[in-house]
Amino acid sequence: MSRLFFVAVAVAMMTVSASSCGSRASHSHHQHNQEAGETHAHIRVEANCGMCKTRIETAAKGVTGVSSATYDLQARQLHLDFDASKTSLDAIAKAVAAAGHDNELHRADDAVYAALHSCCLYRN
Repeated sequence: MSRLFFVAVAVAMMTVSASSCGSRASHSHHQHNQEAGETHAHIRVEANCGMCKTRIETAAKGVTGVSSATYDLQARQLHLDFDASKTSLDAIAKAVAAAGHDNELHRADDAVYAALHSCCLYRN
């Protein structure tokens, strides 16, 4: 658990460092709440519509340990609360990519992406 906390702190420090430099690169944000045992994070996920929102949230919530997944379509941000002893941001991002949505950690398989409804195709 202390190793995971160290990783969360390191990522938070990189986030602060990147934003203080004026960087506009997308990055994940972690906030660890030791008392509740939950980690809050958000990642950028590509999507176009309400069907995408539902698919992304369903994929994330399907990962054991995820207690909350809410996708903000306008901001293209997936907000997550999860038990870091049961899963990781990487595992959640893989599940979202497996559902057809590129994100800052993983790219969706081309065949899965191509099978999405035409209004869900976000790649140029």
